[in-house]
Amino acid sequence: MKVCPPERLQKRPLPGIRIRRDDVFIVSYPRSGNTWLRFFVANLIAPDEKITFRNIENYVPSIYKSADTLDAREGRRFIKSHNPCYELYPKLIYVYRDGRDALVSYYYYATGKNVFSGSFEEFAFSPFVEQFTSWKEHVASAHDFASKYPDRILILRYEEMLTGTLSALIRVPTFLGLGCDAQAIAEAVEKSSFKHLQKIEKKSGGETLGKRFTFFRSGKSNQWQQHFNPELYRRFLRENGEILLRLGYRL
Repeated sequence: MKVCPPERLQKRPLPGIRIRRDDVFIVSYPRSGNTWLRFFVANLIAPDEKITFRNIENYVPSIYKSADTLDAREGRRFIKSHNPCYELYPKLIYVYRDGRDALVSYYYYATGKNVFSGSFEEFAFSPFVEQFTSWKEHVASAHDFASKYPDRILILRYEEMLTGTLSALIRVPTFLGLGCDAQAIAEAVEKSSFKHLQKIEKKSGGETLGKRFTFFRSGKSNQWQQHFNPELYRRFLRENGEILLRLGYRL
């Protein structure tokens, strides 16, 4: 089994950036819909551009890739982050996903990028999955923050984005005060659909050029049922069952 050494894992504090009052952060536990939402926001604020992995940093930069250039950016900034530093974000959109599916997707992402090698069972409780804290802590803290500061956070559910994309995402421009009309929102939704993003990735290249790895792999729900053996599932539920129920998921 191979896993990135601890010093390479992203820690909880934000990378050294100066936060502005009008910054908006797009936040999630890894593999929970962050990049999907990131493309949607980019398509909202740059409707005349063709958004791909080659230029997404120009519109919704990642704090992990663009921290050194963020201070030089003019105007309102929309920034991707996985760090659960909710109290530091002036405003944020948070997307959460069934932790079982997030874990499966995270496994394929880590093995596809060759930062982890081993079985799913080895991955499920490895240090890798808690580099941004555990899924349980990540989502629970976001919901607790929302109960205290509802005006600073918009929470979206990944599964609702799948089954009713327009009705879920139409809340985003309102929360951001972008003043987009219905047609502009619908077009951004269409350009950010999972199938469209898969086509863009195939044509323009994925997150890292030159690597045979598909970022937008499946996007479906309930994949976890084919990956957890009974013993692993019992262990997962012991640690995460309460928050799954709190969020409305069935065990």
